[in-house]
Amino acid sequence: MDTIPKKNDEKDTKEDLEKKYRLPTESKNQWDLRKHFIEKYWDKYDEDRLLCLAQCYVNMRCLGCKYSKSLDSLIEGLAKDIE
Repeated sequence: MDTIPKKNDEKDTKEDLEKKYRLPTESKNQWDLRKHFIEKYWDKYDEDRLLCLAQCYVNMRCLGCKYSKSLDSLIEGLAKDIE
C-alpha cells in the first residue's frame, strides 16, 4: 500500500496531538507510547495508516496483542527506532 507522507507544515503541536488523537480510555502510559510513535513517524505515513500502526504498537506493548507476521515484523522494525 502506498502512503502519502504529510508535509512538515501539517505537523500539529503536542497539545493539538493530544486533543485530536488521545482516546478517552487511554492511560497516560499508553498515550505517551502512542504519541511518541506518532511523532516519530509523522512524515512517513498518511494519517490513517499512522494511527493504525501506532495503535497496533501500543496494543502489542501494553496488552500483549498478536498480529499477522507481516504486521508484527513492520511494528517490531519501527519499534527499534523508538525504544
